Amino acid sequence: MSVRVCCVQMAPKVGDVKENTKRMSEFVDEILSKESVDMVVFPELATSGYECGDKFYHLAECVETSDSVQFMCKVAKQYGVHIVFGFPERKTQESKQLFNSSVYIDSKGHVCGTYQKMHLFDQERKYFSHGTEFPIFNTPFGKMGLLICWDTAFPEAARIYSLKGADFLIVSSNWEKPYEDDWDLAVSARALDNCIPIAAANRVGKDETLSFFGHSRIVGPTGKVIQSIDKDSEGFIIADLDQNHSKRLRQEYYTFFRDRKPHLYTDLIH
Repeated sequence: MSVRVCCVQMAPKVGDVKENTKRMSEFVDEILSKESVDMVVFPELATSGYECGDKFYHLAECVETSDSVQFMCKVAKQYGVHIVFGFPERKTQESKQLFNSSVYIDSKGHVCGTYQKMHLFDQERKYFSHGTEFPIFNTPFGKMGLLICWDTAFPEAARIYSLKGADFLIVSSNWEKPYEDDWDLAVSARALDNCIPIAAANRVGKDETLSFFGHSRIVGPTGKVIQSIDKDSEGFIIADLDQNHSKRLRQEYYTFFRDRKPHLYTDLIH
């Protein structure tokens, strides 16, 4: 079983949700007019931009009533494609608690759920609460886990997904300059750690003080880069994530899950 994934590298405009979702729909139209893909992945906070500050309280949306989510649901249904993208989320319209989230929409235009970023970075903690779950999403292509940016720096996050049976991981990110090497290494390391393919979309452009370098990449289960955009300009990449290949490798050389010793890892919980 495999899934043909497209990672979009875009430069969201700070605070302009309408323009950003319009740009996202244009990307989907361009991609599907040229290629046949199963899933399109956008960066972290694709609808809002990153350095929004207090504006997040006005930009955050409840999935059930979100204009941007409903708009992208229509796009997904129109093109028959699965879509993952980042947005600032509030669980209810009345709630003041915000999350840095990714939403998964299936090819019929249905919202299948959201993932709330677990590992918040720096100023994000001022506006967002951290997530508490690593949900597995059942897709037609296998079990999918979602990560957001800084989550990728933590081996435990990808490992938990793998232990829960994830067949592939999707990462939406806003990893900033000058940490290109860290990003490249983290994505490949999480793939190799778990012998699992990863599709990771990172943004480009500049917000208020931060600049972003892109380097969106699709990585195979041994950490080898299959496709990447190693420049800070908009674009997209496409590749197949082959879960059967991962399963074969886990039975041959990459026998991490057979050889691990959980009873010796108790110090990790501290």
